[in-house]
Amino acid sequence: MNVLTACAKSLFVLTAVAQPLLVLAEEQTTPVMHTDPLADAGKILVFLVLIIGMIAGLAWLVNKTRAGQLMGGNKQLKTLAVLPLGMKEKIAVIEAGNEQLVIGITPQQISLLCRLDEKIQLGEETSPSFQSILKAAVKR
Repeated sequence: MNVLTACAKSLFVLTAVAQPLLVLAEEQTTPVMHTDPLADAGKILVFLVLIIGMIAGLAWLVNKTRAGQLMGGNKQLKTLAVLPLGMKEKIAVIEAGNEQLVIGITPQQISLLCRLDEKIQLGEETSPSFQSILKAAVKR
């Protein structure tokens, strides 16, 4: 029993000495700011909506600028020229294999207008570089 009481007394003394030191240490630390979990969920939801909107916007932009066709379209079928006639009507010259066709395009149908006997030679236009497109967009 002597060993047990000696251990209990020394533990009591250590606790009595260490307790004021712990209180001082707690007073010197900066308080931790507690955030509202609902506010964090709201921020996450806003960023999620922004990211989904950016993805949808970029998909629409790629579709409208025909960048998807420039990335590697069909080599056997090419659009050589397009002439808009109205809001949704246009005439296009396409090359299918080694034959050139003039087609009319409306929202309801696509019609073959004629086959060209002589091939139209269009000047090889180089696609503008990304740098020139970016400069033109910044100037606007």
